[in-house]
Amino acid sequence: MKHIQTIVIIFLISKISIAGLFDDRYPSAQGLGMGGALVSITNDVWAGYYNPAGLAEFQNYQVATSYNLPFGYSFFNNYFLSAAMQLPDDFGAASISFQDFGINYLGNDMASEYTFAVSHGFYLMKDIHSSLSFGYNLKLYHWNLSESVGTWDSAIGEYLEDGLELRSASTLGIDVGAQASLYGRTFIGVYLMNMNAPTIGKYTKHDLPQRIVIGAAYKPQSGITSSLAFNKAVGYDTQIEGGFDFQIGDYFSLRLGAATNPNRISGGFGINYDEIQFDYGLRTHPVLSETHVFNISYVLK
Repeated sequence: MKHIQTIVIIFLISKISIAGLFDDRYPSAQGLGMGGALVSITNDVWAGYYNPAGLAEFQNYQVATSYNLPFGYSFFNNYFLSAAMQLPDDFGAASISFQDFGINYLGNDMASEYTFAVSHGFYLMKDIHSSLSFGYNLKLYHWNLSESVGTWDSAIGEYLEDGLELRSASTLGIDVGAQASLYGRTFIGVYLMNMNAPTIGKYTKHDLPQRIVIGAAYKPQSGITSSLAFNKAVGYDTQIEGGFDFQIGDYFSLRLGAATNPNRISGGFGINYDEIQFDYGLRTHPVLSETHVFNISYVLK
């Protein structure tokens, strides 16, 4: 088992070094359960991660935390914190969020990624039949690598000298998004991630992921939502994501979803009691183990 874990860690670090920085980690258990297809309907404290335009619909105050267990491996540490608030007059709503992703193996911090974001969404137009909103994220990315491996002497089975201090680097990213609705049943969303094409690294520059996500959702009646999205990362094939959210009674919601490239299925549930919301989501992988996401949020009315 230790050999398998070591291989997975080496694979992940090599992936991060090439193109996997600050990508494929999202906090919403609802989004995970619906296959990731939230771009057209997101409107809660996590909206900045899927489409900041969804904050235009947000009301009151909300704080939330999320724990993500990628592929079921305990040496991955992935935490999210977020707070959102309604702004006065017609200025919409804003949120601040923080993400910590790291690899800790046998007590050693091998790599860490931190993201701090400020998000804002507001209506461009709204009447009793339709609406159009716009939003943006301003993000600070920080990447930290631990010390490299020193020179190994196989004859004595020891390192002869210490490794190099790999240090850290930071950069800024900008996202924009838009959402539209018609009669409160049909929804469309567009999200552009890292539209300023940020790079990170002092000597070797690494391109951070750029994405365009386009989707639509339909609510045939209260408590039932179907959603579909096309998620295109620059340099990769388009992912198709889709899912359903069924509200059962006043306190319980059930979610089902699927996605392509790679083919995955997902599911989850939400429990809402007064101001407290708990959500759980699970997504499979064709090779690795399942990914689990846990959310808890509190609404201050």
